[in-house]
This record gives sequence, structure tokens and C-alpha cells, in this order.
Amino acid sequence: MKLGKMTDIKNNRRIGAGAGKYRKNILRAAAFSIIFVMILSFVTTFFKMTDSVNIATIEGFYKEPKNSIDVMMIGASEVYADYSATTAWKDYGYTSYSLGVSGVPGSLYKSMLRESLTRQHPKLVVFEVNGFLQKDSYYDRTAQLHSWIDNIHDEVNKADTIEEIVPKEEQDNFINPLKLYHSNWKNMDKCMSSFTTRVGMKFSDVSYMKGFSSIAKSSDCPSGKQKTLYFTDKSRTYLTDLLEYCKKQGVEKVLFARFPHEKEIKNPEVLTEVEDLVTSYGYDFVSFENNKDVIGIEGKNDFYNSEHLNVKGSRKFTQYVGKYLTDNYRLPSEHSAKITSEWKKCAGKADEVIDACAKDTDMKLGNHYFEMSVYMPYRNASLLTGKK
Repeated sequence: MKLGKMTDIKNNRRIGAGAGKYRKNILRAAAFSIIFVMILSFVTTFFKMTDSVNIATIEGFYKEPKNSIDVMMIGASEVYADYSATTAWKDYGYTSYSLGVSGVPGSLYKSMLRESLTRQHPKLVVFEVNGFLQKDSYYDRTAQLHSWIDNIHDEVNKADTIEEIVPKEEQDNFINPLKLYHSNWKNMDKCMSSFTTRVGMKFSDVSYMKGFSSIAKSSDCPSGKQKTLYFTDKSRTYLTDLLEYCKKQGVEKVLFARFPHEKEIKNPEVLTEVEDLVTSYGYDFVSFENNKDVIGIEGKNDFYNSEHLNVKGSRKFTQYVGKYLTDNYRLPSEHSAKITSEWKKCAGKADEVIDACAKDTDMKLGNHYFEMSVYMPYRNASLLTGKK
């Protein structure tokens, strides 16, 4: 063989060996990147610490078939504690969902509606106004902001919400995953319960409870206590922004409501201020605070604390508000066979949980019941919430 040919063969071998080594390095780098992303995804999900009820409620919303919800309930924890969508469906035939986030301020109501409209076109939107009736410091509670913002699926809405509400110097804390959850390792129990709920909801094909949650106890709030409401300039600004957004989006039927609370209101004129602003935009307002006797709510026996109805009170209020909505708004009572079949199944499962909660309430056990109670032994999911 000639010297030139031998040299070419050797060079080709070197080139081939080099190319092979290069491909191996590329494959190793790709494998490392995939493993790193998987580990980072697991870590950020595990340390994404949010109250389990909020996770189940928010994630459950995304399980609902598109354009299948007639009434969206939006607000803080009153929305998921006081009202049962499956109970309303059985009694009145309309579909609804309780998109409630504990302690959520009024500044996030627009974002919650915006997210709702990415999947649903409800005939009626009901806002429980508690988030607008607090001191200004209520808007600055980081944990409550994270409870909603961290769990938004629509990335555009998430970015807009952060831009609208979070001060610029703090926005990175809501965007950078290393800053988002860096201190949550201190509360491993809550991280584990949050992660368990996320995994459970990931593998669930439907929301059985439609956001409903309750604690099996009666209130121990001392009798005669009063509550002071606030409607600050900041609250007025946020409520006005929400009203403007509703008009801009063409949301025709909107009801702003005050759900019943155990404490009597010290300054009821504040609700009149809210009503005046709401009605000036052509939307409806109703306070159920003074209707407790008509509803049949019996003081602390029908509340699990001063802010929330227990399962007994919820049954009464759902019956009352369901009739109010069907009397005052044109809500569908017929749905497709598929939707009807699914809601029958959900109502059956929800009834089992609600009945178990009612029995525990009679025994004052204080267990926590919500979406994951459908799957947990004995229907009690307090292990996940840490609340008793």
C-alpha cells in the first residue's frame, strides 16, 4: 500500500474516533441536562409549599371540561367553605365551581377571573367581597400572594399578575425558582403534604368536590363579638380595576356578595360603599349577613370558626343561595349527557365526604375534609392539611 493511502486511512480513523468521542460528549451533556432538569423540576415542585386545600381547589379547576361551568364562585376561603357546588347542582341543576384561595386579597380577584376565562365562559360570576374589606396590610402578605400566583397555569396571566401587583424589587422572588422556595426546606412536613396533594391531583381525572372544603367542628368564638370592616382607597382602586375589567371583557352577569360570618358587623355602612361602587357599573350586590335568621343559620353551631360556616351551615346556605341565583339569573338546568353523568358521579362521591364530615362535626372531631378526602382512608384528609 502506498504511503499516501496509509496516511489517509490513519487520518480518517482519527477523524472518525474524534467524531465518535464528540458524539459521546454530546450525548453525555444531553443526558446530564435532562437529569438536571428532572431533578430541578422535582425539587421545585417538592418545595412549592402551598396549603393543600388551595392546591386541590386550584388544580381541580383545571380538571373541569372547558365551557362546562355555569357559575364561577371567586374569592377567599368563604367561597370553598360556605358553598357546595355539587349540592347546588343536585338541588337546582346548574354547574358551578368554588375557586377560593384562603386569605386571598382583592388585588388578585382580577387574575382569578382572568384565569377562569381561559377555560370557562360562565353565565354568572359571583365574587365574595371579603378580600376588599381588610386593612391595606392585607395586600402585602407574601404567603397569600404565592398561594395563587405560584399555581397559575396560564403563563401570560402569571406574568401579568406579578407585573400588576408585586413591587418591582420583589418580582424576582415570584419568578426565580431558587428564590421562590429556598427557605421552604425548614418546613418539610408541609412541603411533603403539598407535594402529596399535587401528585394526587395530577393523577385525578376530575374534581369531585368542586373546590368544597370544611372542618368538622363548631365555632368557639365568644358571643357578642363584632367585626370591623375596611374599604380603603387601595381597596377601592382594586375593585374599580376589577369592575373595569369585567366591562372590558363583556362579562354581563356579575354578582358581588358578602357571605354570612358569625361576628356581627360593627360598621355596616362599609358594605353600602361597596354596593354603591358595584352598582354604578351596572352589576349586582347582595349581603347575606342580615339573612342568617331567614337562612336558618344557628350561631356558632353552624360555623366552624368566626369566618366560615361548617358543613351544617354550608348545607343551609347553599340551599338558600342556590335558590337566590336561580330566581334572579337565567341559569341552565340541562346539560349534555356526558356532563350530567360526570356530575352525578361527582355528587355521589362528594355526598360521602360531606356526610362523613357532618358526623364528625356532631362528635366535634375537628378533622379537615376537602378534595383529597375522596381518596384518603375514612375520608379524613387532616394528615395533608395539618389542621384539626
